Amino acid sequence: MKIIRTFTLILLFVFALLGVLQLAEAIPNGGYARPELIIQPEELKSLMDKKDPYIRIIDVREKLKYLVGHIPGAVHIWRPDIVDKNHPLPGMMAPQEQIEELLGRLGISSKNNLIIYSDGPDHTRLWWTLAYYGFPIGQMKLLDGGFDGWKTKDFPAEMIPPKVHPVQFRLPGKTKSTEPLLCALPDVKEALKNPQKVVLDVRAEKEYTGEEVLTGAGRGGRIPGAVWIEWRQVLLKEGPHKGYWQSADVIRKLFVENGVTPDKEIHIY
Repeated sequence: MKIIRTFTLILLFVFALLGVLQLAEAIPNGGYARPELIIQPEELKSLMDKKDPYIRIIDVREKLKYLVGHIPGAVHIWRPDIVDKNHPLPGMMAPQEQIEELLGRLGISSKNNLIIYSDGPDHTRLWWTLAYYGFPIGQMKLLDGGFDGWKTKDFPAEMIPPKVHPVQFRLPGKTKSTEPLLCALPDVKEALKNPQKVVLDVRAEKEYTGEEVLTGAGRGGRIPGAVWIEWRQVLLKEGPHKGYWQSADVIRKLFVENGVTPDKEIHIY
């Protein structure tokens, strides 16, 4: 698999989970090539019981939801915190300095192992941003099932935010290996003309068809020629593990059936 270039979120993490884009690679027992990128609620609870001094838990949900109940010790970040506050267009990636100030204010250092969760795709936006600016992928995990998965296990939650001690935080910065995680308009225009590249729309169906226009979207509809795979399709839809990641085999089959194959460069939005 070639480079993945992206505007957004959850499908990028899926490709990393499947083994830095090795969709065609046979993986024993249908498992992930990079299972260390996710953590199960039971594993997180065990780390918390052991009082692991290096973990920092980040809740990426709306502030009210966080205050109603969150995983003990979790600090709060919401989408507006990680977008560029000074850019004329909404939703653009925050500059490195803004992310450094945010994480430092929350007491997070480069030595910490981050456990990130939400109740939708927003935690993957934070994962993507940190990966782009060079925070080690091996020091970040997404909580499988999110906060709902945690609650389903009857694990504790609290309402009071933890006390934090601000620190100086610095990110390594983007490199040649992380720059492809972000693409610009000229990249997309070129990709639409190239049969070896795919533009992948991962929004909800009504956004894709133009029936619904969310706040921040310039207009309804989609990029002409874009393939549609809604982000929810990579998650289990029902049962006790609703909201958990689908198996690697299921996800791989979904991509290949929609023309997202190992020989293509992928641009996600």
